Amino acid sequence: MNVYAVTNSSEVAAALRECVAASRRVHLFGRGTRNRWQAAPPAAAVTLSLRGLSSILRLEPDDLTCSVEPGVPCQELAMALRQKGLELGCLDADDSGSIGGLYASDPLGAPNPGASSPRSTLLGIEGVLAEGLEFRSGARVVKSVAGFDVHRLFVGSHGLLYAATLLHLKLRPAPRVRAAFTTDTLDVAGAVDKFIEMRRNPTMPRRLVLVREASGCRVAGVFAGRARQVASLLQQHSLREVDKAPQDHLQQPPADRELVVGIVRASKIAALADILPAAAPLLVHGGGQFEAILTPAEVDVLFTALPALEAHAAIAIGAPSRVRRTTPLDQGAARLQRDLRSALDPHSVLA
Repeated sequence: MNVYAVTNSSEVAAALRECVAASRRVHLFGRGTRNRWQAAPPAAAVTLSLRGLSSILRLEPDDLTCSVEPGVPCQELAMALRQKGLELGCLDADDSGSIGGLYASDPLGAPNPGASSPRSTLLGIEGVLAEGLEFRSGARVVKSVAGFDVHRLFVGSHGLLYAATLLHLKLRPAPRVRAAFTTDTLDVAGAVDKFIEMRRNPTMPRRLVLVREASGCRVAGVFAGRARQVASLLQQHSLREVDKAPQDHLQQPPADRELVVGIVRASKIAALADILPAAAPLLVHGGGQFEAILTPAEVDVLFTALPALEAHAAIAIGAPSRVRRTTPLDQGAARLQRDLRSALDPHSVLA
């Protein structure tokens, strides 16, 4: 497999132009930690590694902004921000991937209604289109952002629309205290009630998940803020403080199972749980994204039932012939997806 290792935007552009001229398809690659969420690229595709673009070029505590190359490890940026008393709202300090991968995959969206997400924290980007044309969108500081937020439309594109070479990000002051919490084991109805109650609270958790396991359901998450406020919230909701924040994702499924990722309204979670086999692992985030591990036959049953719940899902991990299979897309969303790909990568160079 041919690998292009690049260290700046000009090298990215030159590599893409060379591949276009040779009619070679290109697979963008960072640290590889999120590859399990993507279908494998064609065997003949060239790998363009962005790992060498790994510098924090600007960090402005007064402006609450920074400019970061896509190959910067998430843990490295989290440490640099912590030293300044700052944080990137969508960044998990334990994330072993890169910043570029976080924004390319957008694995969770907003963890709660109105909470920070990759889309909401992206002020601007610099990148290279599949044809090798360098471009910019947005700005490096909040007050300069105006017009269409085209760059935010690109979040979650999985490296299939362009190659990012620089991301301008919006920061915020770090909270004084964080407290991870969980409920005791509950039945589905009790867990859903607690989950919805906490989503409606004026002070929502920074993270909130409902987890159904073989032993039952529980609601877990993280509160952040002033010490007295956090203690009061834990008491108000009858929560138990724990050492670790909840996992963002379910474990890798066994070879005979598939991982389904979707979006569902909080009011429909109980109905979703009823559709799934009782032993099937289920995780739902406060923002509505859910994951479930099922057999292929169970996935087919789920996909048939989801439209009645006004929910959408796709197979994220499974057999190559089934990965990316989805419930029917809204016609507008499907047209937007098709038109973006046609406009930005008309020759389907990126894979």
